[in-house]
Amino acid sequence: MKKIINIIAKLFMLVVWGVFILNFIRPFPGFTHVALNVMAIFMIFMHGLQSLLFSGNALGKEVTLTKWEKLSIFLFGTFALIDIKNKYLK
Repeated sequence: MKKIINIIAKLFMLVVWGVFILNFIRPFPGFTHVALNVMAIFMIFMHGLQSLLFSGNALGKEVTLTKWEKLSIFLFGTFALIDIKNKYLK
């Protein structure tokens, strides 16, 4: 059940990224585009910070993340970290 919820959360994150990209290409009317831009910048910053932190030795020296795992941390944030934790830290 937890795996299904994690997959649903990742799909939701893809929708959020899609809305941010759509807003960048064709801004939404009114104040909405400004709010979405602020949220997008915040999410890029936070997920980028997570990617940097966990690309180093935060998981231990024996764990080396693949490029896909690093990218998935940037795209999905904590939801990708749950999968990585289950894979490496049993």
